[in-house]
Amino acid sequence: MRIASLTYPLVALSSFVIGHPAAVAQPPSGIDPEALIEQILIVDSTQRTELRDVVFQTERIDGEYNDKEEFKEKARWIKKTFIKYLPDTALFKEEVLELTKDGKLKSAEDRDKEFATQLEKKKRRKGFDVSLNMVRPFFPRYRALYEITYQGVDPNKYADRICHHFTVTAKEKADSLINGEYYFEAENFHLVRVEFEPAKLVRSTMFKMNRLHMTLDYTPTPEGFWLPKEFSIRGKAKAMFFIGVQIASREYYKNPRINSGIKDQFFEVGHDE
Repeated sequence: MRIASLTYPLVALSSFVIGHPAAVAQPPSGIDPEALIEQILIVDSTQRTELRDVVFQTERIDGEYNDKEEFKEKARWIKKTFIKYLPDTALFKEEVLELTKDGKLKSAEDRDKEFATQLEKKKRRKGFDVSLNMVRPFFPRYRALYEITYQGVDPNKYADRICHHFTVTAKEKADSLINGEYYFEAENFHLVRVEFEPAKLVRSTMFKMNRLHMTLDYTPTPEGFWLPKEFSIRGKAKAMFFIGVQIASREYYKNPRINSGIKDQFFEVGHDE
């Protein structure tokens, strides 16, 4: 079973504006945050120019946390994840290969039905996926929507790297915006980790999201591209007829195949290659 979707808009940058309306205040350390952001944008734009598409071998583990904060696996998915980067958007598609639930391998029919249910849940809570360019709040086009605060060089290392730490806060509560903590490597300004949540949680008559926290970690490939490595989600929601629903999953992206020349038509719903 293959499902295609058009993801949130991305922006290709050809120029950079210094002194944005939402400029970051000069920190006591004397480091100019706008100079850091300019370098971050240059690095991001360079990668987006050179990275046309990627295919991952993906493993997702769904589960729940017990009272001791221990994660217990309930289902394990083996998938392929396809992303094609266009000038102002990205195409995203998943191919599910296996589903093991409660320790038992499910049939292809049951697997596909369960996957369709998962996609519906993702759509209902307006879920994010790894094709979204997480650097987007720093783009000139979006800066006015956010308050960006430079927190300095973080005392902790992420992926064994010294990182610059920024806090991003949406100026309005909207489910299309995010609040997050960003960590960029100090040496070459690539995004290493972002911990984020929607600026507004999805709430409707049938479904109410009470909490949703996400963490996305990146790692470099031998070619020098920084790509998603692990995406974790944890949240709580209330659905009709249920007292509470726990959301907990970890997704791992492995063996990226880069610039293999995927055609746009591949992402059309119902198209098979």
